[in-house]
Amino acid sequence: MSTVDAAIGDPYRARVVDRSVVVDQPGLRPVVKLMFNLASEGNDFEAGVDIAFRAADFGDEAAAGGLRMYTVESVGRVPFEDSIDVTIYVRAHSDGPESSVARRLCALDQGESVSLYGPFPYPFYPPMGSRSNMVLIGAGCGMVPFRWLVHRLQARKLDWMGKVLMVEGSETGLEHLYLNKHGADLDQYFDQATQHAFDALKTRYSAMALDGEQGREANMAALWRLLGMGSVYVYVAGYRAVAEALDDAMSRHLRLTGRWQETKSTLLREGHWLEYLYD
Repeated sequence: MSTVDAAIGDPYRARVVDRSVVVDQPGLRPVVKLMFNLASEGNDFEAGVDIAFRAADFGDEAAAGGLRMYTVESVGRVPFEDSIDVTIYVRAHSDGPESSVARRLCALDQGESVSLYGPFPYPFYPPMGSRSNMVLIGAGCGMVPFRWLVHRLQARKLDWMGKVLMVEGSETGLEHLYLNKHGADLDQYFDQATQHAFDALKTRYSAMALDGEQGREANMAALWRLLGMGSVYVYVAGYRAVAEALDDAMSRHLRLTGRWQETKSTLLREGHWLEYLYD
């Protein structure tokens, strides 16, 4: 779910061999599970890497936007063929433009083909130690891009000792705590394994936030307190415009000229601020 503008390479021609709807509930964004078959040509496709699609490749040359990334859920080798089956989840965006990649992918039927780019490395790596603090910010996209990050944390089987703040929102990414409610947030976690992985991090909320109704100002204060504790990793995914609004909101919140940008620059320099943004 980022924009890639250079060195993307030639696309693969991928055919849809299986399609199913895994989330179809009133009030939730539908989630479609797609399996693509393609000749891998020796490239290293595996679960946890990213593949990408481009709006212009769906027949609308005027379609705007770069590549849209999706993390691979699983990869299977096809017996007696030099090909693989690659599975991804796509969350539909009913409020997005008709030409959006998500809507185009969700409209694909079994047997149809599409241009597929990749593989690309997943952009988020977990902290090395279990005492680091973490902030996950869904900038208009919710927690979906962090699914594989929490899976990787869960795979370490560590008792996470650091503090965690998971927030999301469509204006600045800081409007709401991510509650990970069973069923109600199914279009964010997709399956029980991911829900449990998010829940394991959510147990660290008590150190930073009291409830899910506190709002943006309280979340900004919690974020700033956490950044002051040191050893913090900040992960931001979503729309570039929302991430820019986050910077503006935090600068106004601190009321100290340059303080937010100075703090963010330090985190970027140390590899503790990781972004996954698209237009």
